Amino acid sequence: MAGQAGAEEVRLVLVLDGGGERVLVFLPGFMTAAESYVEVLTPVADAGVTVLVPQLYRRGVGALAGRVPVSSEASAAADLVRVTAAERGTPLVHLGGHSRGGQAAWRAAALLAAEGLPAGLVVIDPVDGAGRRPTEADATAEPAAFDVRTLVIGAGLGGRCAPEAVNHAVFAAAAPFAQHVLVTGMGHVDLLDDRPRALARRLCPGGPDPDSARTSVSALLVAFLAGTPLPALDGAVEVLQA
Repeated sequence: MAGQAGAEEVRLVLVLDGGGERVLVFLPGFMTAAESYVEVLTPVADAGVTVLVPQLYRRGVGALAGRVPVSSEASAAADLVRVTAAERGTPLVHLGGHSRGGQAAWRAAALLAAEGLPAGLVVIDPVDGAGRRPTEADATAEPAAFDVRTLVIGAGLGGRCAPEAVNHAVFAAAAPFAQHVLVTGMGHVDLLDDRPRALARRLCPGGPDPDSARTSVSALLVAFLAGTPLPALDGAVEVLQA
């Protein structure tokens, strides 16, 4: 799901109202609909965190052609975090993303570093580099340009959709202050809702129990956003960097 897309006017496609002060702005993977993350993000909202999932580019031929770099998505995401913090009157706006969305969130955190935002960053099986088949690091080629609380969640079965040269490990290496965990039985797209996951697994094979993997990701998100210790989840999570 790594790739490039053209940025355009921000649309909030999915809003899960948690009713509390904390907010999570979450960026989808490349060409992945915002609505594909309802199941994994609902427990976050149930824990009192409002979740905003924007569509920062038009999903279609233009995106597949890679006309605008991921930096444009990152810039739009940074603007959304700024606006959200100002409108809600709170600095407790966290930023997250999956796959290419993880790279965009990482870049956005760097753009916001001098402004005291975001409150935290969480990237789920992020993919670095450019193009549909990235082979070398880009956003993580230098040490992270931010020092906010950061969680890197890797998929133990990332496979061809998250190549080793540009996968979660390079993000963790660029941010030695980050927590880095591995959901051992998870494939790259196993956190998606059932129908989009079934379609995506044709391209990105996953683990034998994707529902369990998705539940593990939800639990990690809830704990991280609350500032509590990350759960062990009966051995489903391996801590690589505390």
